[in-house]
Amino acid sequence: MPKDKPKEEVRKQRRPAENTRPEFFTPKMGEAEEIKTLLSWEAPARPFRKKDRSFYTTIAVFAVLLIMITFLMQEFLLMGVILSFVFVAYVLASVPPKDIIYTISTQGITVGEDFYFWHFLDSFWFKEKDGFKIVHIQTLLRFPTQLMLVLKAGDEEKVKKIVSRFLPFHEKPYKSWMEKWTESLQKHFPLENIHR
Repeated sequence: MPKDKPKEEVRKQRRPAENTRPEFFTPKMGEAEEIKTLLSWEAPARPFRKKDRSFYTTIAVFAVLLIMITFLMQEFLLMGVILSFVFVAYVLASVPPKDIIYTISTQGITVGEDFYFWHFLDSFWFKEKDGFKIVHIQTLLRFPTQLMLVLKAGDEEKVKKIVSRFLPFHEKPYKSWMEKWTESLQKHFPLENIHR
């Protein structure tokens, strides 16, 4: 029968070494010890481009068609949902967004009044939409799953250099199946007259 180890020896084995770090400790968190603002800028809360009349006409035609179909099916609740989507689309297309402050610090990223620690963020890439350069940051959160930071002209390289210290960079933008589907739909059925 093996001899029992003394209690002191068992305690030493259970106790982690002084210089080891917990498993959840990452370089992202390690670099965030000293709080320091690395870059800050003011830009619109979302990309915005004034839509022409063809956009509103197309939305109205689709809405009337869908409402007629749902009326014939006597789906009045669905009619209300369609009307609310049309209203949201109209507001987003006609009301310009306010400017907010974006801040990148050693602890994380601030978008307006919301702050996100680096260890809740996963990776980043750049995209262009409506004439704006945008940095997309994938999060590890349920909501929001992605942050969109609208950049000022010429800030792309600065942001890339700073954020790549904390997060991996994707050369090719990540696209979910939903994004691929909507892009394909927009390409084949544009809501605006593309010949103007």
